[in-house]
Amino acid sequence: MRIIFATHNKNKMIEVRAILKDVASEIIAKSELGIDFEPVETGKTFAQNSELKAVGIRNYMQAHDMLQDDDIIMSDDSGLCVNYMLGLPGIYSARYLGEDTSYDIKNARIIHELRHAEGEERAAHFTCDICAAFADGRIFHAEGLFEGLIAKEPSGEHGFGYDPILYLPEYGKTSAELSPEEKNAISHRGKALRKMKELLEKVLREDGASAGKEAAPSEQPFQRIIVMSDSHQRDENVKAVLQKVGMVDILIHLGDAEGSEGRISQYAGDGVHCYFILGNNDFFSKLPKEYELKIGKHKALLTHGHYYGVSMDVENLVDEAIARGCDIAMYGHTHKPFLRVIRGVTVLNPGSISFPRQVDHRPSYLIIDVDAEGELHYKQQYLDRY
Repeated sequence: MRIIFATHNKNKMIEVRAILKDVASEIIAKSELGIDFEPVETGKTFAQNSELKAVGIRNYMQAHDMLQDDDIIMSDDSGLCVNYMLGLPGIYSARYLGEDTSYDIKNARIIHELRHAEGEERAAHFTCDICAAFADGRIFHAEGLFEGLIAKEPSGEHGFGYDPILYLPEYGKTSAELSPEEKNAISHRGKALRKMKELLEKVLREDGASAGKEAAPSEQPFQRIIVMSDSHQRDENVKAVLQKVGMVDILIHLGDAEGSEGRISQYAGDGVHCYFILGNNDFFSKLPKEYELKIGKHKALLTHGHYYGVSMDVENLVDEAIARGCDIAMYGHTHKPFLRVIRGVTVLNPGSISFPRQVDHRPSYLIIDVDAEGELHYKQQYLDRY
């Protein structure tokens, strides 16, 4: 398994390799693969920007046949958030007062802005969000904070950027006065990387593949569910997927089957419970617009998604799932695979089995394995033939 970190910064890679060395067999910077593509950071949060970068590099690698099945693309976004300045400079830390403005000037401006602030009013923190984008479409985040106060004047020669003005009361020093070893042990990026390491180890254990080991043959799912969407009457792809997957217990179709429900149920076979949801192209159909389904220990909201504006974002869908006591929200409509935990809700889209719109244009579906304890294990899957 490879981790490709979206950076050109050699010093950052030293820290990344030191912390994540036990997780992956190879950890490389995108520059080492000759990738100079820089995704545009248009997000409104650190998490959104780190995800834009990680997913952007993953999509670039897919489009250029560079992506391996077990690759994990990682990126980080970080900055200084000053409470007295309502969180600024925040995600604009590198661009505060202009990208070409020196940090001496930026630091002086922040100190000036806080000239009337005292004590806890001067509270500030560095934030780092790290995003891991799996080759199979899964997205995970980890965040670390490095808290302190804005100093009355800059101090220290170590570090860079805003380090000279973040004072750490417990150390009696600014971040720039810490040695590199001291800072790495408590920094926001170090904390985020260590959280990401724990998360990746957990995910890989659940996948049955820690340190390159395959799952034991005896680890069979208690129940297997196949989730698909947006087949639009191209049912030969549905048939090919069901033949490839083999026996399943439940089939979920999240809309736009366009009248093919009977044929798909026939392909699934006797004894398979099939759930079909109304899509925006399922005209004159009496299918349910939504459905709540108990899966293992969890409760899922099934919908096509167009009523919740999922083409823009999934926040409305997450709100609805929480309101209904659902910790899973499944949707279709966008024809793009999606799998992410948002505010405690696992939000997933299997993509389109027939008319995919993601960068690599591979028909996709999702497998959910339910173990004997009722926990769920998700696997984004693709159909090779198209």
